[in-house]
Amino acid sequence: MRKLKHFNKALLILGVIIISGCYNTRKIKTEEPLTAAEIKNLIDAKTFVFIPRYVIPMTGRRRDLTSEFEITIAKDSILSYLPFFGRGYIAPMSPSELDYTFTSKNFSYDVTEGRNGRNISIKPADQRYLQELYFRIYDNATASLNITSINRSIISYDGYIIKPRVKKTKSD
Repeated sequence: MRKLKHFNKALLILGVIIISGCYNTRKIKTEEPLTAAEIKNLIDAKTFVFIPRYVIPMTGRRRDLTSEFEITIAKDSILSYLPFFGRGYIAPMSPSELDYTFTSKNFSYDVTEGRNGRNISIKPADQRYLQELYFRIYDNATASLNITSINRSIISYDGYIIKPRVKKTKSD
């Protein structure tokens, strides 16, 4: 009888932990969901923002991202603020080179049709070690990004895309 009480308490605690874990899972936080046509227009216009929810290093475990990381693709530039977890093959010259934080103005942008979405290959020509940003964007706005670099192990991000944010300016 005594063992049964301890078992019931343990089962109750385990149930609470599982339910609270499911409750805290992250959802896509967009103002309004994007339609497949809007996603296609964003990709064709070369203007979208990728928001990662998870990072998957080549070695190690998947990690949830809690900060406001993103990569913004525009017709004439790429603005990246993404974390890096993994193995580096060449030591960085400055602490600013630890993550994938960069701006690129010279890059190629190729789109191919994929299963349930589109594949985008972006090759920055003005980044010393970065070889390719490979996006898989699905019709429901979910997306994945694989980054290939010469001096680091491959890393993947899972997340979603949104429309570029409109920058507010002060009017005098």
